[in-house]
Amino acid sequence: MSFTVDKVIKREPLVISENARVKDAVNIMSRENVGILVIVNNAGKPIGVISERDVIKALARGKDLNAKVTEVGTVGNLITVGPKDSIYRAALLMNDHKIRHLVVMDGDKLRGVISIRDIISEERVISRLAELAEARSSEAEVSGAD
Repeated sequence: MSFTVDKVIKREPLVISENARVKDAVNIMSRENVGILVIVNNAGKPIGVISERDVIKALARGKDLNAKVTEVGTVGNLITVGPKDSIYRAALLMNDHKIRHLVVMDGDKLRGVISIRDIISEERVISRLAELAEARSSEAEVSGAD
């Protein structure tokens, strides 16, 4: 049984306009108790993300809260998964890119954002990942035997 990304999406995605200011992002993240927002262009297409870590790093560099979100967030080269991608693939992408969130896209439609916390909080996902790891370990032992 494969667990897919759509099973761990917790809510509708929260977006912010590319023209918004960092202080707007901070207010939304605080009010909604989230750590990331998807930055969208005027057509509503996702172009990037801004995370609480981005804000902290920007403030440490002397950026002002009135800076545009596109000056502080990560814009372009979005790392995404599809809703029917496996949780295992999502976890690998997060690990490979050293990120804690993935934008979920269904074609051109933004479906949500998942976090590493969403993945690890799913008990059945953890159990299945452990089973997969054990199976791979067993396969490696068998293929290594002469």
